[in-house]
Formats: sequence, C-alpha cells, structure tokens
Amino acid sequence: MKKLCVFLAGLLLVGVTLAQAQTVRITGTVTSSEDGMPMPGVSVIVPGTTIGASTNIDGKYEINVPTTAASLSFSFVGYATQEVAIAGRSVIDVVLKSEAVEMEEVVVTALGIKREKREVTYQTQKVASEELTKIAPTKAATALAGKVAGLQINVQDNGVNPSVQILLRGMRSVSGNNSALIVIDGSISSEGAFSALNPNDIANISVLKGANAAALYGSQASNGALIVTTKSGIEGQRFIVGVNSSYTFEEVAYMPDFQSKFGTGWEGAYDPIENTNWGPRFDGTLRQIGPVLRNGTFQVVPYAPVKNNLLDFFDTGTTAINTIYFSGSKGDAKYYFSFGDQRTNGIVPNDEYRRNTIRVNASQKIGKIELSANTSFFTDKSDVVGSELGNQDRPLYWLLLNTSANIPLSKYSDYKSLDSWGHPDNYYNGYYENPYWAVGTTRNIDETSRLNANVNLQWDFLDWLSFTGRLSANNSWSKGKNYRPEQNYDPVQHPSMTPTTSFVEDTEYQYATYTGDALLNIKHDFSENFSLKAILGGTIYSMNNRWSNVRADNLSIPGFYDISNGTGSLDGQVIETKRRMFGFFGDITLGYKNYLFLNLTGRNDWVSTLSKDNNSYFYPAVGLSFVATDAFEALKNNDILSNLKLTVSNSTVYNDLDPYQINERYMQASGFPFGDVNGFYLSGSTVDANITKEKVNSTEFGANIGFLKGRIWLDASYFLIKTSDLITRTTPSITSGATEFITNIGQSSGKGLELTLGGTIIKTSDFGWDLSLNYFSEETVIDEINETQKEIALYTTGQYGVYAVVGEAFPQIKANVYARDPKGRIIVDPVSGHPKTKVGIYNLGKTTPDYILGLTTSINFKGISVATTWDYRTGHVYYEQGSDQMEFTGRSLESVSANRQDFVIPNSVIEVSPGVFVENTNIQVQGGRQSYWTDVYNDVKSNYVKDATALKIRELSVGYDLPKKWMSKTPISKVTVSFIARNLMTWLPKENRFADPEFNNSYTNANTVGVGGYFQSPPTRSFGFNLNLEF
Repeated sequence: MKKLCVFLAGLLLVGVTLAQAQTVRITGTVTSSEDGMPMPGVSVIVPGTTIGASTNIDGKYEINVPTTAASLSFSFVGYATQEVAIAGRSVIDVVLKSEAVEMEEVVVTALGIKREKREVTYQTQKVASEELTKIAPTKAATALAGKVAGLQINVQDNGVNPSVQILLRGMRSVSGNNSALIVIDGSISSEGAFSALNPNDIANISVLKGANAAALYGSQASNGALIVTTKSGIEGQRFIVGVNSSYTFEEVAYMPDFQSKFGTGWEGAYDPIENTNWGPRFDGTLRQIGPVLRNGTFQVVPYAPVKNNLLDFFDTGTTAINTIYFSGSKGDAKYYFSFGDQRTNGIVPNDEYRRNTIRVNASQKIGKIELSANTSFFTDKSDVVGSELGNQDRPLYWLLLNTSANIPLSKYSDYKSLDSWGHPDNYYNGYYENPYWAVGTTRNIDETSRLNANVNLQWDFLDWLSFTGRLSANNSWSKGKNYRPEQNYDPVQHPSMTPTTSFVEDTEYQYATYTGDALLNIKHDFSENFSLKAILGGTIYSMNNRWSNVRADNLSIPGFYDISNGTGSLDGQVIETKRRMFGFFGDITLGYKNYLFLNLTGRNDWVSTLSKDNNSYFYPAVGLSFVATDAFEALKNNDILSNLKLTVSNSTVYNDLDPYQINERYMQASGFPFGDVNGFYLSGSTVDANITKEKVNSTEFGANIGFLKGRIWLDASYFLIKTSDLITRTTPSITSGATEFITNIGQSSGKGLELTLGGTIIKTSDFGWDLSLNYFSEETVIDEINETQKEIALYTTGQYGVYAVVGEAFPQIKANVYARDPKGRIIVDPVSGHPKTKVGIYNLGKTTPDYILGLTTSINFKGISVATTWDYRTGHVYYEQGSDQMEFTGRSLESVSANRQDFVIPNSVIEVSPGVFVENTNIQVQGGRQSYWTDVYNDVKSNYVKDATALKIRELSVGYDLPKKWMSKTPISKVTVSFIARNLMTWLPKENRFADPEFNNSYTNANTVGVGGYFQSPPTRSFGFNLNLEF
C-alpha cells in the first residue's frame, strides 16, 4: 500500500510541478466563423514545443509562452488550423473557419491501428464519452442501447448487477458464440471486463461492425468488435481535478395485469390458507385468512382486493456513484487517475451491490520511443436473494404470484417474531413460504476482483517504419456463498407444509487471459499519386479458466454456513479449461491520389481447441474505399454534397470451438466415491472425429455521405453473411448410448440493412439542436441442417421451445397450438367443449426483431441542455413464461374473461364428419370455474407466445452548466448539474403486460433468446441527479 501511495503521489507531482522559465501571459477568445459562438476545447499550442492549453466552455484561453515564441497554433476537429503571429501582443482573439474534414477523422480499428476514415473499407461508428455518461449509467453497455445501427443491447435482467447481451448484426451461429469481441486499450478483453469498467473512465467506443471490420482478430471477432479507449492526459493540458457524483432512485415500472374479482380459494370455494385465487367473488365481508393458531386466534381481513399488494413488496432502490479523477501532462508525460465507488440497494428487500474501481493510465515519450501503461483494478460484492427458495426450490417471483389478491402482503415483513403473522408458523399461506422470510434468510453472496493491465511500446525508429509491442493481462477471481436455513413448521397450524432443508454452497472462480502483440507499421508514399500503409505482426493468446463448487446439505448447527457443518457426503465439481492460440497477420492499404484505397488483410491462426492435423486456419479479407467527392472535379468544394464515400468488402473468418469440445469426457457417477471405490461414466456427448470450425463469410456494401460541409450526414450499409459448417448438437441413434452428437452440419444465410442519419439541425450563438436517427434490420435463415434433420432444439420442454428450423428465421419459437378448420376457427370436442390441439409443436415467430429504430437528440440553449435516447423494436415474439406460471394461481385476466362460468369458445366449430365443420353455438367448456384454465387453457402454450414489440425512452437528461463568470474568483472551473432518468417510459402491446421482452432466462446455450419473465423481478425505471465539478 505504501508503494502505491508513493506512486500516486509521484503522478500528482508530475501534474503540479512546472518548469520555471521566463514567460509572458497571453489570453484570448476563440470563436467560430459560422455563427460567432465561442468554441470550447480548441487546442492552443506554441509550435515546436510541448507548451499548450485549451479553451474553456466560453472559448477563452490562457497560456504562458516563452519570450522567444513567435506564434501560436489554434486547431479543432472540423476547422482549419491557424497559426497566428504573437507580434508582442498579450491578447489574441481568433476566428476559426470550418472546413469539410469528415474524411480526415481518425478511426481506431483492429489491434489499435489508427486510420483516416477515408481509408477504412467497412462501416464503423464512434460513441464519445459525453454520449455514454449523460445519465450516469452503472454499465457502459447499457448506455449504448439505441445509439448505434446494428448494435443490439439486451438487458437480460434488472437485478442490482444486471447482465447484458451485446449483439452486432444479429445472431448467425446456432450453438457458437454470437457476442461481439471486446477490446480495451488495444488488448483483447472480455464482456466481464467491459462491465467492470467505470463508464466515467471511457474516452470513446468505436464499433467495428461485422466480421469484415475485425478480421485481424481471427475467430474471436467473427461477430464484430467494440474497441474501447479509456481516458488519458492530453498534451498541453493543465492539471485537472474532477468529481462526478450521481444519486438515482429505482422503482418498479409496471407489474403484470392481475384480475381483481376473485380471491383466496379453490374451485370456487373459500379456503383461508389457499395460495391461489380460485375462490368466490370478492364481497368485502370480513373473513379469516391463515390457520387458527394453537391459542385459538386467527387473522381477519376484508374479502376484497388489496391494491398493489404485490407491488408494495418491492422497495424503492437507490444507487450512489462517486468518481474522483485527475489528469494532465508535463512535457512528454501524460497521466490520468480515477477512483470510483458505487453503492446500490435494489428493489428486492435486502439486495445490495457494492463496487470500487481504480484506474491509472500514464505515458512517457523519450525521443522516438513512447511508453504507456493502462491499469485498472475492480472489486465488487453482491448480496442478493437466492434462487432456491422454500421446500420446492422456487424463484422469488413464484412466491409472490402465489399470494392471493386479498392478502396485505406488506404487513408480513416481520418474520422473526414468534407472535407475528409473518412468522413461518403463523403465515397465512398453507402451501408456500412468506416472501419476506425467503429474502431475509436465503442469500447468494458473491465477491469478485479483476485486474486489467497492458503495457505498450511505440518506437518510431524511422520516418516510414515503426514498431509496436503490447503485453496485456485480464485476470479475475471470485468467491461465492449460497445458503438456505432449515425451516420446520408447526404440524397443527401448517399440516400441509413440507420442511425446508438447509444447505450451503461455496463457489470459487479464476479467470486469466494473457495477450502479446508485436507489429511493424510501414508508411510510404511511392509518389504523389500512390501510397502504402502496411502492418505485419504476430500475436499470442492464452486463457486459463477454473470454476469449482462444493455443497453441504442438512446443516447440523443452525446459522453456521460452512461446508464442514453438513451431514452426509459433500457434493461438488471442478471445471478447468485452457485455450492457447498464436497467429501471424498482415494488413496492407494501397492508396491512389488519396481517394481510392485497396485494403488486403490476412491472418493465420493455430489453435489448441482442435486436433494437430486440423488446427490451422487462414482468415482473408479484402476491401475497397472510393471517395467520389475527391475523385471528380465537379464534386470538389461542393457546399451541398461535401462528402461521398463508397465501400465494398468481403471477409472469411471462423467460429472456434470451446476447449475440450473435441474430447469425449468422463463424469463422476452419482453416489461416488463409495468408501474407497470411485465410479465414472462416459458423458452423453459424443463428438465427430473430423469436427472443424464454423465458417463465416461476410460481404458488405457501404456509403458515407455528408451534406452542408458535414453538418448533415448519412451512413448506410447492406451486408450478406453466410455461415457454413454449423457446429450443431444433434440427436444420435438411441442404440449409440449417447444423448447428443456434436458435428458440423448445415448452413445459414443472413442479410441486413443499416442506416444512420444525423447532423446539426439548428446552430446559432445561443441555440443548438443535434439529431441522430438509426435503423437496423436483419434476418438469418437456416438454409439446411442435414438430409434427415430439419430442426434443432436449443431449448425445449416438449410443449414449447426455441429452435433452429430449416427455411425459417433464426431463432424460432415453437409451441403446441389449437387445431383449426380451413377458416381458422378453433375445433372443439363435441362433448367437453374443450379445444383440440394439433399433434406436435409449430413455428410461431422469430425471437429477434425485424427492425430496430434508435433516436438520439440533444438541445442546448445558454448552458441548458436536454438530451434523450429512444429505441423501438418490433417484428418478433417471445414466450411470456411468467404468464404461463401465473395461470395456475388464478390471477390472470383470461381466467375471469367468462366470469368463471362455463362458456362457448368464441369462433369455434365442431367437426361433424371428416373435413366438415359447423359453427359451435351451444357446446360449453366444462370446468370454466377453474379446471379449464389450469388444465386445458394452460396446456396450450401458444397462448403465451406474445408480441415482443417495445418502445422505450432509454435515457433522458436535463442539465445546466453554470456560467464561467460565476466561478471566476473560485478554484472551480466547471459545474454541471443534471436531472437524469433511464427507462422512463415503456410502451408494450396490450397483450403483453407481464415483463420486459428483453429479459431472458439463463440457459446453457446463450443463443436461447426469447424466453423470460419468470426468474427476473419486474421491470424498473430510475431517475435522479448528477453533479460534475472540475477544478
């Protein structure tokens, strides 16, 4: 710790110790020629030195320059650089002129390579820090939703530490990984490391779309890449100290639509201890609920619905985030440091999350060599309710749904007092546990630490030749404890309750990746017309992963959650995996007259996941960029069409297999070891001896168009993706003894369109309005599997599931459905009136959107800013698992649609002879009071496949920058106060009011999207305030 403090103190001294020299002070204001507005962030430098400054929010600057200095240089992106003679002046005001420099923008591409936008042969998009941190997000990924065409961010749950799925251009692999690659400061990282980043530490994120953009990374980037650049000091920047603080409140956004006509009971009869709502109609009379206690007392409440009885169970969550940072430069040294603290209390009582982050970025230039180091350390702790609640190992939502509508649930929060109605022996419910008892006693606690570090050396040893070397590490380690107490019940008061057994489970996790890159960078102009930029290099990658758990049941000492306290044999497992890869690559860009560029890329990898005879793969890519506005005289210096760039590219990459997937493995048999004897059995998974990687071929056509000197711009791309040799888990012959056969079969084809239209709509001295609208549509169709198999189940219960189906969009929801006549009418049984179902399950729609619309806009007026992000998704369905489960409880609206009476199913028919149907006018369903809904309607799973369309206000920020003149006599240089909100409003179809369609259950196959709403808590919205100070 002492060494760390000394190191940080040294960094601080770098920023505050200034070399003493004879200087003069020059001040001034920089404004724009377009509207006369002050320009913040303009770089002011003394040419030939490292002395510099930047303008503040009012366009003002102050710089101390040597008496020998002859001029100052003023530069800003999108404006022509001006060099102005000092000529003895102490006040120099400058007006910068705009120029069309859209193609001179620098893009960070694969392996940290920087290229001018005109040279890039595929589509990219950059998201700046200001766009990411508008609403103080806890995770950077959530702040990307709605802002990038082709990027789909799915927040899969809403706990205190939510999980996020990142998809670029849809899903193309059936069993393989579909997530985008994460690269942080030039080094391959992971989604976990990205989630661990403090969003305030991110300078920008470049989104490289599709496999074309990331071919240099090999198989790890077959789904595109997010290139994350963290903050660093800026050359010439003064020493800055900043504080960013936010405090937000989180509340349930909406609950399912519950019926409120019938209450506690079964088959129409009142039952005071019943957990369901199949009792008589509410009448407002006082009735007993719960058992009669041994002392003869019992509870009495009005037999009437309690408004929001389940909603009131949830708390108002809070999140406090504080970040302290400082940055600056001195000479050829630059530095950035930050410390972040997050404290979250969730909507579920007792759920908590704590996180701390530390980042140190520093660089030093020594002659022609620049050394840089980027290091971050992260630690967190989550304490949440467990997932195995009560004697049936149920999730929390199940206990809530099994609380009758007339029960004042919030009055049962005291479960500890022996004489309270919330105590397990006294609780009203005779079949399920008190949710307050569950969240108070059954906990899942996890602690994680993560260290990310990379060291980079840049050596420009010749004008045309440089060397880059990079070493990086991404290490994480965690421990967890999941426990539940024993609970026995009074046999008189709760004769139907089975005792809840106790357990404790300890888990530990270790993950480490190490990457090394070496690159030679070549830049050479053959003549005025021809140029060459080339990169030759090699990379090595190593991954080690270890996960273990051990569980003890039936604990001897109550409340002592240690595995030594269990009785009987311990149960556990250890999973260890390793992956190794090394490769060589080359990237060549040939330019002609600075408007035509040909890019050729090749990479060859050797991987450890395949056999030695089949572990080498070559990844080729080719692309062409043509800047028409520089090629044709008629288009040059055009005030209307300021830029027109056309691109085309093609690449082939591969999806790698998981470690040991080519090996058949043995598992320890249940009940072993038995004394001194151990026993193992062969895993049910068998593998094709010739299995290979999935092949992904991508073609992209793109256009980048700028209007009015870049004030309005349009980016467009159309892409085609063909994936062959799909790694697929098939069902083998039963005589083989195996349960699945992993092999390469089948092919899928995908196509999509991306459009982004944006620009500055209005810009005056006091008012500015920026707007960006993006559109994305994509569909992947399964072309073939094999001659005998036409579909593959990713997840199935037999009555519904998620599938890959030949000729259909992927993924596809299938479920059992009603039998219908040629006119679409439901066929019913002529005796019972119950609907008939077709044999098998049927395609009901894809689980990914037909298209996604995103809108981001910001308005600024005299220091006041309003910014918002919306997104709209439609054309897909999902299985509303929560509604399925709720049907049993009698709280669904459907269950009261016929007033709990027998009824004739609307639009139904009776088949009087084969193929002959007559309208059903009098055959009523039997069991309309209850059994029809729980046993018949609930058995037809197509009833719960719902429209997943959603329109969301993802973000809203209303901020105010205090005028500089208010702080002129204080050490404060910046004060920004903002109101912030996330998921402020969500609009869903009327048929879908249970959960957020983004929510997804966690399955072994992460591609099983489209099933959710039961294991997650209700959707939430948050709002609060943010304060940013700089000194």
